[in-house]
Amino acid sequence: MLNLLYIEDDPADFLLVVRHLQRQGMEANVLRVDELDRLAGALEETRWDAVLTDYNVPRLMFRETLGLLRERLPDCPLILVSGSVGEETAVELLKDGIWDFVLKDNLSRLCPALERGIRDSAERRARRLAEHALLESEARFQVIAATIGEVIWMADVELREMFYVSPAYETIWQRSCASLHENPRSFLESVHDDDRVRVVDEIRAAHAAGRPYEHEYRVLRADGSIRWVVDRGFPVANPGGAPTRYVGVAEDVTERHRAEERLRQAAAVFESSREAIMITDLDARLVAVNRAFSEITGLSENEALGRNAGLQQSGRHGPEFFQAMWASLAGAGQWQGEIWNRRKNGTVYPAWLSISTVCDPRGRPTHYVGVLGDMSKLKHSEEQLARLAHYDPLTELPNRLLLQSRLEHALDRAHRHGQRAAVLFVDLDRFKTVNDSLGHVAGDQLLVEVARRLRQRIRDEDTLGRFGGDEFLVLLEPIASPEEAAVVARDLLGALQTPFRLTDSQEAYIGASIGISIFPEDGSTAAELLRDADAAMYQAKENGRNRFCFYTADMNANAMVQLELEAALRRAVDRGEFVLHYQPKVDLRSGRVVGAEALIRWPREGGVLESPGRFIALAEKTGLIVPLGNWVIDAGCRALHGWHEAGWSDLRLAVNVSARQFHSGDLATVVAHALARHDVPPGCLELELTESMLMEDPAQTISILHELKRIGVRLALDDFGTGYSSFAYLSRFPIDTLKIDQSFVRNIVTEPEAATIAVSIIDLAHRLRLKVVAEGVETEPQLGYLRKRQCDEMQGYFFARPMPEELFRAQLREGRSLPVAPAAAPPERTILLVDDEPHVLSALGRLLAPEGYRVLMADSGARGLELLATQSVHVILSDQRMPHMSGMEFLSRVKDLHPDTVRIVLSAQADKESVTRAINEGAIYKFLDKPWSDEMLRAQVGEAFRYHDQVIRPRAAWGCAEPLTP
Repeated sequence: MLNLLYIEDDPADFLLVVRHLQRQGMEANVLRVDELDRLAGALEETRWDAVLTDYNVPRLMFRETLGLLRERLPDCPLILVSGSVGEETAVELLKDGIWDFVLKDNLSRLCPALERGIRDSAERRARRLAEHALLESEARFQVIAATIGEVIWMADVELREMFYVSPAYETIWQRSCASLHENPRSFLESVHDDDRVRVVDEIRAAHAAGRPYEHEYRVLRADGSIRWVVDRGFPVANPGGAPTRYVGVAEDVTERHRAEERLRQAAAVFESSREAIMITDLDARLVAVNRAFSEITGLSENEALGRNAGLQQSGRHGPEFFQAMWASLAGAGQWQGEIWNRRKNGTVYPAWLSISTVCDPRGRPTHYVGVLGDMSKLKHSEEQLARLAHYDPLTELPNRLLLQSRLEHALDRAHRHGQRAAVLFVDLDRFKTVNDSLGHVAGDQLLVEVARRLRQRIRDEDTLGRFGGDEFLVLLEPIASPEEAAVVARDLLGALQTPFRLTDSQEAYIGASIGISIFPEDGSTAAELLRDADAAMYQAKENGRNRFCFYTADMNANAMVQLELEAALRRAVDRGEFVLHYQPKVDLRSGRVVGAEALIRWPREGGVLESPGRFIALAEKTGLIVPLGNWVIDAGCRALHGWHEAGWSDLRLAVNVSARQFHSGDLATVVAHALARHDVPPGCLELELTESMLMEDPAQTISILHELKRIGVRLALDDFGTGYSSFAYLSRFPIDTLKIDQSFVRNIVTEPEAATIAVSIIDLAHRLRLKVVAEGVETEPQLGYLRKRQCDEMQGYFFARPMPEELFRAQLREGRSLPVAPAAAPPERTILLVDDEPHVLSALGRLLAPEGYRVLMADSGARGLELLATQSVHVILSDQRMPHMSGMEFLSRVKDLHPDTVRIVLSAQADKESVTRAINEGAIYKFLDKPWSDEMLRAQVGEAFRYHDQVIRPRAAWGCAEPLTP
């Protein structure tokens, strides 16, 4: 059953054609259409075997219909059934795509035309499919040939014509494929001279016999490198069986050659090594050993292979030793260390064993390789030499030679890691008197006892040695500061204070003079440090003995000052000599004081306050910060209670917590007791913590923070942005407040980077539902910028410095506050004029003021930034050539700091390239020349305000960023 589409407007002609098809015995479903919509629908619904069409259909343009049919049904027979259209028209239509032409008054040709058209259509489809399949096959081959690393080639038997070569030829040979097509034998020019004759002979012999061939040769490339190639050729026979072509594959096997060479070298090393080499399977069974293995262990290769590598065990190592060994192999893939083994004859010997895991290309372990060196002779020699050459036989301390060596190594380490080291030269006082009066035996006994006492006073990582006679040397590494050396020297002197009980119940009293030199301040070599420490020791003797002295007077004075400061600090903690000062915190919306930060102060003699930078760091180092911090919490709660009793019940107090105090383990208990003791609501106390403190041990930190939150106190993250907080942890810390560090606030008005960080902190805090406090606010522009960016609170010198409690109370009674930010009013169209020439500013002001604008003026970029921090500005008109900060630089900063402004440069001279770049980057909106036309300038400013109203203001309302584009 055929599906025929008939385009015909006359129903009678349609019935005539259908009856004719029925009479001719052709079964067909025929659909008549006579307008474009029905035609389009029919083309979508049915697969048509043929299309019949009249030439003149009133509601269809024949040429358009013909184009639509050719597009939709390219292989479908299209037969024109019409009255006479003229011979020329018929020929033209056949050229345009009509398959055949049948006259309505002679339908006898219709069925043959349909049969012929349907047959031709089937042939067309088959041919189209075959062509498509051929193209796909060709494309697949091209993709494969272009992507694989091997060279695919096809040539005739005589190598006179190259039919195909893949792109990999250019990679391996470094010659173009085109050159090989031009001269198929040109690939031989790159074959190594030592291989070329052999390759040519092998190819000629294979071609003559019509057989495949395979040969390996070297290719010398244009860059001088050599690649190994395996070339395989296969004959292709014609129908008569004679080979006419060769097809082949050439493969780069250079890496395989290198691997084989490495294997040959490894085999040579394996056999020639003087150390025993063992290879085992994963069950530790020996699968290969070298000659040195047999020489060291006494076991032949046949006796060893197949047996467990543990056959050499001496019994000196417990199970934990081998468990650690296997754990290291499993985890790190290697283990090395000293081990005691047993030879075949039963003797036990020390060895150094290194074991490594061998993995397959997929990273799976396959074998273990062990390298074993006999250390018997080395051990014996080392022990003898160490005793004889490096240790004092009397005190068993390192002698001068070993001390010198250790000092040099210590200095190398200190230099490499940027650390300090100290040399303490200890000379005994009055030793000669004891030695002369009680004899050399008593003197030796005294030296032994001195060595014992000194050893007890130093760390394991430090070195104590006998330098000679009654001189000892102490090497401290590493040290954080020279003060640490002073503390050790004081301890050593203390160790020698009690009497020494010698032979025959004799007692001896001695002291010591100690000289100290510091690396790298006093010298960079061992000789220099020893010299300086010796000189300092003599200075100590001259100063009265039984004391220590640094090599430099400055160091000595500083160490003494630090020791005195530490002693005074300990007394001050015991006596409670500290006071608290309070710096107000102010709400930026209401302007009212809402709390304060408690800051510890230490009054010294005469009421002079000691610098917190000196004693806080010392308290942290000595551990005194914990009792000091506990006192601050208690004293702060006492002050809070007094404020609440006086009627200021909504005030909060912030207290800084040190790292040592935070991790001391009892912070929550201290806080809870202080709150209960002074009857203070927990929510009025805020603990300020630093980023670095919280990130030391995040898991423990979270536990402590939640313990504090259960009490009800508030938590603030101080100096935010200066540390290394992880935002993942920040979201888990139960923080109430973020404090912007003053380093960002200081430059917030002029530096886009600082402003970006500060604004980002404010935005982050508000997104996390946290309050944000800016510290170090010192100027009105800083305050204005923070207000515009919705910062919650501030503290800083702009409002008040830290003050004693009585002054703080006085300010509270006075009700001192910041001026309240003006209520939001309808935006006034404001323009900022920036120019360093007063007469230019005046002229521009006179020109623009009558236009109804609010005009602000600044004589420099810095002054302009200050105004922008406190004022709402819509359009900026700036000169380019200004001292200190050019107009481009000023407006570039404004772009980042105040992106919701329209920025215009007005200048007599400007670098056109930099202006264009600034416009493209959005730094400026337009550039206007001086001198200006008043009418033109008014028009441009008016256009800028319209741009602000229509583009910038809506964009800012939706929270979108610039760039500006005119």
